[in-house]
Amino acid sequence: MRPDLSGVIVMTDQLQWQGEDVIVAVATGPRIPARTFHWLCSLAQLTSRQLVAVEHKQDANGFNGEFNLRTVGPEEFREVMVTYFSQKGFTNTLVKREQRVIEWAAY
Repeated sequence: MRPDLSGVIVMTDQLQWQGEDVIVAVATGPRIPARTFHWLCSLAQLTSRQLVAVEHKQDANGFNGEFNLRTVGPEEFREVMVTYFSQKGFTNTLVKREQRVIEWAAY
């Protein structure tokens, strides 16, 4: 999960929700690559943690303060994360609650 290879900085002990650590993934560019996001969803499922992914909006001058927020967890978690990041000075332009179910195939 090197940021230069994965396109994301992952933090597992910087944010809590309901007394449990949240996986926070911050894109190193404007978007988190799909393969990396899928891996993060698997990690969230395996560790029974919520996931919040932050993707930054950029313009010609770089990061402009707007972001896209992707969450994996219940609706209440999404609402808390939107409020949390808004209080930190970010302007939310898109919130997406991922409703992916990762299925494990038995071989």
